[in-house]
Amino acid sequence: MSVILTQKYAHIIEKRGLKRVFYILINFFPLITDIYKSGKLTEIVSFAIWEFLHTFKIYKKEDYLRFCDKSPLVLKKNSDISKLNFDNEDFSITRVENWKVLFIDKKGDIYATLADDPKALYKKEKNSTIKKVYSFKDIINSIFVTKKGVVLVCSCGNLYRSDDKAKSFEKILKLSNPQNPESYIFHSNGFTEDENGAVFIGEYGNVAKDGAWMNVANIYKSQDDAKSWQKSDFLKKKGVNKHIHMIKYSKILKRVFLTDGDNLKKLWISEKEGDFDIDKEWKLVNRFHIQMGGYTSMCESLDKIYLGTDYLGGTNFLVATKDLKRFEKKVIPDPYRRSPIMNLKKLDSKKSSIWAILHNPISSKTRCVLIYKKEGQDCWRRVLEYDGTVHEIQLNSDTNSKQKSIFFALTDKRKNIGVCYEIRERR
Repeated sequence: MSVILTQKYAHIIEKRGLKRVFYILINFFPLITDIYKSGKLTEIVSFAIWEFLHTFKIYKKEDYLRFCDKSPLVLKKNSDISKLNFDNEDFSITRVENWKVLFIDKKGDIYATLADDPKALYKKEKNSTIKKVYSFKDIINSIFVTKKGVVLVCSCGNLYRSDDKAKSFEKILKLSNPQNPESYIFHSNGFTEDENGAVFIGEYGNVAKDGAWMNVANIYKSQDDAKSWQKSDFLKKKGVNKHIHMIKYSKILKRVFLTDGDNLKKLWISEKEGDFDIDKEWKLVNRFHIQMGGYTSMCESLDKIYLGTDYLGGTNFLVATKDLKRFEKKVIPDPYRRSPIMNLKKLDSKKSSIWAILHNPISSKTRCVLIYKKEGQDCWRRVLEYDGTVHEIQLNSDTNSKQKSIFFALTDKRKNIGVCYEIRERR
């Protein structure tokens, strides 16, 4: 459901047993009216079916994501977020500079913003100190560096390009709504590059206009080092009413994945490898909502593609597939079930691992958690559990090469203070 609708009826979702039935009855007509106006009926039906299967224990034990640890480190409301002690036998998790949005290029150079300076672009080369390289007028939403070293920055609904290692930038693309509240490009999941050097971006935004959502579901593609862009709004023609959640290139299938929002939540894949027409050549993977879509995150292991759902307030799933024909769906167990899987990352090391952040910003009863799974194992380990109404974790590092370390930004939302931790495999 949309954030607004979920927030309005969160008190119903959090009730149990007969209390939930009672609150549904007294809110029935306002709820039905809001569902109808928002176009969420199909999604609500899926939510209700998944809730029924969970509540009445129809899901089997093996249908749930399994944790193989006793308990995670719990972040309390009064915890000092800059001095957390992670006792993890597999990975070292240490404080670093207060990175917020971060990208590592193939040489290992870091391009990033800082939590206390979100309008400036910083750079840190290997074995050197960080330095500010460029200042923008507005907050930087996302950063992407192509394999050829072209630096792309999205800020306030505009895309900027640099081919001189971020010494200078030119505005090369204006998105649908370059103002506040702006449409923008998701860091990590809104940019992707295929093996032939074509760059794709998906537009996202929660922009209200005349009592309805402004439709910004546009795809852009460049084949000339991000100098010029082809734009497609084919999703709008297919009935998508809001935005794009994710666009990612799959090395396993050699195709581009695309997921949309807000009401239909479908998964698309490019019909052919290499150059293709972004206005025409897409294949629909899930025909019905109950088959799942709306994924906000994706990453690949050696032979599997992992996808994370975005069902705020509903039941969330971690989905794995090798061929987009057979899907292994794991239900997220309570108390994390209503937390969307906001990002998935692969840590490349001797024992590669998959990392996920499950985050819910509207309910204290639903817990949020940072988890990981080693390559070849079925069970997951919890690293840090927290209340998403107080804190936020963004698994916000990205790279165009193998990711040998993962950074996560941790924010205390009450104090507006942010810090960053680096995850590395223990040697």
